[in-house]
Amino acid sequence: MFQGDISGLGFWIFVAALIVGGMWKESRQQAEKHETLRRIVEKTGTIDEAKLKELFRPAEEQSYPGLSYRALRVAGTIIMFAGAGLAAFFLIPKLFLSPIEWWYGGFSIAVGVAILGLGVFFSSRFAEPPANSRSDPPSR
Repeated sequence: MFQGDISGLGFWIFVAALIVGGMWKESRQQAEKHETLRRIVEKTGTIDEAKLKELFRPAEEQSYPGLSYRALRVAGTIIMFAGAGLAAFFLIPKLFLSPIEWWYGGFSIAVGVAILGLGVFFSSRFAEPPANSRSDPPSR
């Protein structure tokens, strides 16, 4: 076997372990809920429908409106500035050391990174903006 084969095998074993662990965790949570329901029935003899719904309802995540909007804006800005920094890194040596020919590839990668940042920044338009943000129209 080659070294690459062993590392690939290790990666897939890790992925399988994550999947099996997630499935086991979910089944244990369901078993604990059923055990709780069984104990409630044993103690009281009746089933309260409100408690039953609360017990078997999936956990609701707390919502933070505008969080993805802000994250996309910040990430897009950081990526754009990283692209500008890379462009400067590859352009400045070209300006002062003219025989350098490798700057084309690096500069084109830097422009690609900046365009990626611009795309991430503008994708925030599709996310829910935070309440009472500066982009809201003024109320009368």
